[in-house]
Amino acid sequence: MPSLQSHLKRRYFVGSLALSAVIFIWVASSFAMNNMFSDLKYNKPFMITYINTATFSLYMLPYICSFRKYKIGSLNENGAPETEVRLLGNDNTVDDTEEETETIQSALDTVETIKLSLTFCFLWFLANYTTNASLAYTSVTSSTILSSMSGLCTLFLGSLLGVEPFSWTKAIAVFTSFTGVILVSYSDNSNIDGLLSPSSPLIGDILALCGALFYGCYTNLLKLKIGDESRVNMPLFFGFVGVFNMLFMWPFFFVLNYFELEKFELPFSSSILIMILLNAFIGTFLSDYLWLLAMLMTSPLVVTLGVSLTIPLAIAGDAVFKHFVPELEYAFGALLVITGFFVVNIATLSNMKERESLRSRDYEPLINDPEENEAGAVQALNDINTYRKQSSTENDLYK
Repeated sequence: MPSLQSHLKRRYFVGSLALSAVIFIWVASSFAMNNMFSDLKYNKPFMITYINTATFSLYMLPYICSFRKYKIGSLNENGAPETEVRLLGNDNTVDDTEEETETIQSALDTVETIKLSLTFCFLWFLANYTTNASLAYTSVTSSTILSSMSGLCTLFLGSLLGVEPFSWTKAIAVFTSFTGVILVSYSDNSNIDGLLSPSSPLIGDILALCGALFYGCYTNLLKLKIGDESRVNMPLFFGFVGVFNMLFMWPFFFVLNYFELEKFELPFSSSILIMILLNAFIGTFLSDYLWLLAMLMTSPLVVTLGVSLTIPLAIAGDAVFKHFVPELEYAFGALLVITGFFVVNIATLSNMKERESLRSRDYEPLINDPEENEAGAVQALNDINTYRKQSSTENDLYK
């Protein structure tokens, strides 16, 4: 069996790959929506966010199609087959009561998953709607830069909730990234905004900052409620998010239409419809699954600052599509953002190694001589069982 340290490194590596994919997808999606709002004159951020979120309900199809195939009692409450829990290859299984208790502690059941989806869907919709709406009023780079302010929200909220261990190294990294954001924003306001002629950059900036706040809130909420990706059935979770958004958000079409904030209008051309569908399935359906996987396998702060790497990509996109060449302070600011991201990654990996070293030192004598401390032995047993279930769940995710 691989060591726990190698297991954590594997999880972190896979999470980093998922985050890299998310960064590229989100930048491409931002340019597509900016083009749709400005060039194609289809300025419907609420409509697009609603369609994007509705695609999550497709995650429910496998459960609906296979519902009749499942025998009563053959599945546990989390939708996964029941398995025996063994310790270090020992043939003696854990007592049924202990196994049930450990299973409940290590995994969210269906009801808990539904409740979490209900809470998450509103924050997710608000974060994405405000970010999408900002693209109608300001440039892609401006929206991306201000959205990276979520790093501060994630660090402070995470520290208060105990989700993200606070350290001065992380704090310095976040403020380094924030300094880079200020430099890029200053250069952006004096150059890009004039070039792209946004309709109302102040409104766009405020909406982007609101999106950053909502992002920091739901990122920490998920990490606090879930903790580890093995505890939640992610397709089921996202499926209910899509269902709840379809059920509860449609009345706002009439509200926005009545106050003339967003006139209800279906896509009037095939090119717009194709762009909306591609953005929904790739920019939301796929990317948000990868985002949640990356966040749970690394940490909220790593993912949040990692998303700040969209800034250099956004700059490159503006250079290619808008023929914009960044000035010195712009490039230096982007470099600070990237530096902050890598410093946080190094600090997070260091914390993981320290925690694992302490855990191994505490549990080793308990595993070798369980009778010496019965309560400690039970805790060690539960931790090892949880680790094995995590490995099993991850193998299912990678298939």
